[in-house]
Amino acid sequence: MSGFSFKVLFSDKKSKARVGYINTSHGKIEAPAFSPVATRASVRALSPDDLLACKTQVVLGNTYHLFLKPGTSVVSEFGGFASFMGWNGPTITDSGGYQVSFMWSKGKGVEEGARVVKITDEGALFKSYIDGALHLLTPEKSIAIQKAFGADIIMALDQPQANNLSSRKAKEAFERTLRWEERSFLEWKRLNQKGNFQALYGIVQGGLDKKLRKKSLDFVLKTGFSGIAIGGEAIGADPKITALALDTIAEGLPNNLPVHALGLGGGPEGIFEAVSRGIDTFDNTGITRMARTGLLFIYPEDEGKRENKFRIDIKKKIFAGDKSPISKVCGCYTCVNFTRAYIHHLLTSGEVLGLRLASIHNVYFINDLMERIREAIKEGDFEDFKSFWLQN
Repeated sequence: MSGFSFKVLFSDKKSKARVGYINTSHGKIEAPAFSPVATRASVRALSPDDLLACKTQVVLGNTYHLFLKPGTSVVSEFGGFASFMGWNGPTITDSGGYQVSFMWSKGKGVEEGARVVKITDEGALFKSYIDGALHLLTPEKSIAIQKAFGADIIMALDQPQANNLSSRKAKEAFERTLRWEERSFLEWKRLNQKGNFQALYGIVQGGLDKKLRKKSLDFVLKTGFSGIAIGGEAIGADPKITALALDTIAEGLPNNLPVHALGLGGGPEGIFEAVSRGIDTFDNTGITRMARTGLLFIYPEDEGKRENKFRIDIKKKIFAGDKSPISKVCGCYTCVNFTRAYIHHLLTSGEVLGLRLASIHNVYFINDLMERIREAIKEGDFEDFKSFWLQN
């Protein structure tokens, strides 16, 4: 028995939005769902208990960072990155393709000193930001690392296309991704003959080019991946661009495979655009990063709207004496127990507790929004719920 399956239970009549279950060996994910990012086997400032209290169902670990530190052998000795960090639920790992594709060649990238030396069909040769050592990340190595990390859902190695690539370079990256994904799939099949099943997602690339996106999707479906991931810079912070990118393939997405959006941004507006087009799960590092800088989400009942991107900057002086919670309708630990004035004080004073309380709120907010979206789809009210949020 594989331990992995997907089933759609409810579908919206006016869009591609749907509610379903992704069953894994470590538990069930009710989709659509948000996955906080545990970059180094840690969602920064939050413990596993915090994540559970924030309604988190699944977390995503970063292959690139965990490979470099603490290293594959250490993580493997602890039974995978979930056991290593004390998380007992479902997990996802990315392939490392994003990090090695977007490092700056002049010495700055994912971390200070990181540098890509060369990307060829064989793989990506890069310099470690930790000790300067050279590493070659191939499709086969990425799959082997992810298998050792023990995630329930893993990703094929790809080369995402930056928006500023020349047409020639973009075409090279696109075609190379297809070849890398095929090799990833073959290595995944070989390793899974030995048991310990993990679901492998193929990644759909192609930017805003409908022809390329369709070609990529057709390849993923034909190859036989367990699920579909949507990648590229187009799935980013601008909800309008995200919508355009997803529109290129939304009609071709099947009902029998789960769909994950890699690095989906745009806050609630971006989430609604993605869910409307059939996205089942997504990850985003910005949710907690914004919290640590004082950008905190608020509901429509708190005057959250498109114009303010459903958030406030708690570090502003106007909140220094504010006795109200971050949100009057939020049920998170932070909002139930503390005031805006206190969170303002903590963050402007550099107190570590402020990072935790702010992160708790933002993660809870997104998970709560996903729960409300699921209920709206079940009740047949998704379009009205979406309008309530986006027209306020």
